[in-house]
Amino acid sequence: MPRGLSGSMTTMQVEEFRVAQFGVRLGTRLEGERAREKLEALLRSLPEGGQVRIRLDGLEVLSTSFADELIGKAYQHVVGDEFGDRTMILDTPSLELAEGIDVKLAQRRLAMICLHDGGWQLIGFRTPVLIETLTRIIEKKQTTARELAEELGLQMSACVNRVARLADLRLIRRRKVGMKGPQDIHELHSILSG
Repeated sequence: MPRGLSGSMTTMQVEEFRVAQFGVRLGTRLEGERAREKLEALLRSLPEGGQVRIRLDGLEVLSTSFADELIGKAYQHVVGDEFGDRTMILDTPSLELAEGIDVKLAQRRLAMICLHDGGWQLIGFRTPVLIETLTRIIEKKQTTARELAEELGLQMSACVNRVARLADLRLIRRRKVGMKGPQDIHELHSILSG
């Protein structure tokens, strides 16, 4: 069921994608490929800025082969700009179910926000500085790179590099709002709704 989220940038449409619709014990790449076709069709159907929340509830077994074929490859396509400004977030009742996804995303040098027990964590390829920066943006919901650099005690260039990596991984939204001298001014937004 779609949900519209109001933000200062635009309204974000969020759609859920329940992996259990394909079975409760999922193991093969072929099964994952069929599921990915449906996931990517859902991504294409969303307006720019839309988001898919991949839900793992109802699953008993999720093999790393299925997870990589479904989530790893689809997320690689999202990060590779095949779906514009759309994002994906994982939602799991058990971090154990997300372990294979964590490993496969790390192998692809990708990172994804994983919702669990009312909170979030970063899975896949992650560093303490990316987690620190993402945490601050999520807490603030909206900020600028300059504000973030000041709060984290960073040189502007270091902050801009961190923010660029987070935006490239589709973990935040970044929007150019002006210039100050030779430097672009970017507004940064969390992709989480609350």
